[in-house]
Amino acid sequence: MTTNRRSLALAVSACLLLVALTGCGTTGTATGTGTGTPNFATTVVVGDSLSAGYQNGSLLDTQQPHGWASLVATQANTTLTLPLIAAPGAPAVLQLTSLGPPPVITQSTGTTTGRDNPGVQNYDLAVPGHQLSDLISTTPTLVPTTGQEFLTDFVLAFPLGNDSSQMNLAIQLNPTVLFVWIGSNDALQADEAGTPTVMTPVATFTTEFQQLLSTLHSQTKATLIVANIPDVTVVPYLTPAATIIAEVAAATGLTQTQAATALGIQAGDLVNTTGLAQVQAAIAAILQSQVPTPLTDAGFLDAAEISTIQSTVTQYNAAIAQEVSAEGGVLVDIHTVIQNLAQNGITINNYNATTGFLGGLFGLDGIHPTNTGYALVANAFIDTINSSLKTTIADVDVSAIAANDPLFGPNIKPTFAKPHIPLNAARRADQLISPRKGAAKSKPVVPWNFP
Repeated sequence: MTTNRRSLALAVSACLLLVALTGCGTTGTATGTGTGTPNFATTVVVGDSLSAGYQNGSLLDTQQPHGWASLVATQANTTLTLPLIAAPGAPAVLQLTSLGPPPVITQSTGTTTGRDNPGVQNYDLAVPGHQLSDLISTTPTLVPTTGQEFLTDFVLAFPLGNDSSQMNLAIQLNPTVLFVWIGSNDALQADEAGTPTVMTPVATFTTEFQQLLSTLHSQTKATLIVANIPDVTVVPYLTPAATIIAEVAAATGLTQTQAATALGIQAGDLVNTTGLAQVQAAIAAILQSQVPTPLTDAGFLDAAEISTIQSTVTQYNAAIAQEVSAEGGVLVDIHTVIQNLAQNGITINNYNATTGFLGGLFGLDGIHPTNTGYALVANAFIDTINSSLKTTIADVDVSAIAANDPLFGPNIKPTFAKPHIPLNAARRADQLISPRKGAAKSKPVVPWNFP
């Protein structure tokens, strides 16, 4: 941190004691020593799908209110207007048709008409699919043609005439509290591509994050509440190779050792969408007494690649923490929350929920939380706000939410052990995280159902 940044951080801390006289509005610190009380009167959220209330492969009006940001706003007794999207969602929502085994997931029919509330200014500005650079600079498109452009327009182009990026629109809305959670898509690219080389370079990420927070700090008086990035290798979009090896052995009569050799993978690897399709082809070949083609490098992550992804996320998070501290914000450690859930699960209503597929915490696309998962994330934000800013916001009742969550374990009564994400559901996740313009790798995806 430069001398100027240290000076700025000290000045912000001093400002907390004089907030009523000086008009300084950013309160709290990354270490929880803030003494100011945030004013939630004008709460604004920027970020990606994780902050948009995106679930089951869709931005949909019946799902969006279950997102963590909406839950936190409710608990803080404030209003957070959402860009509600009409059924069947953007794109059409995924549904659990049968538990199987294997689980069967289908896409709802029809095409959304767009916003339910096109004349209303939304204050949750998070756009599914946005990376850090998009939050800073991507604006609505006059004539959208891709799914990503439609999503950006649905969130940012209403009321008609809005033509600002997330960052600039957030500034225009003059927030008193500003939630920032961005960067997961910069990392998730590695999952989809099967290689960490497509991730946003750490130096680029660091520069862009500094630009974002310094701009928000200097051009608003908002309390900045910023979350870091979870380990993107623990999401159930990726299937453990051990699960795949056992599945192929059972389907073909090979031993697990033979199956692993035929597929070219080993326990500890993680298989993505490309790999799932290649596994299906391998099974078909074996059943026809043909020699199967091993998975390509794009189809899985090996131990070294997983370690590199995790290390890069750690470096992203170090950059986030440094900048949050420099700007006097509050840091919410979502990385640790998700890591603990991945390692230990959590018992809710006498059910051990996990981060595995259909484990109760992640939805059908393998990337986004269930209602229950979002409630746990909301409480991580609330608990950090309370400890850092001396507020007394009540936690979300996770037990009550889980009891009514259509994808929480006891409510779907799974009868199998360790299912993995079906190929079509994994492809839906690819639509959102696949590298886009200028990326090192791209592949065709299923067209989205948009007008």
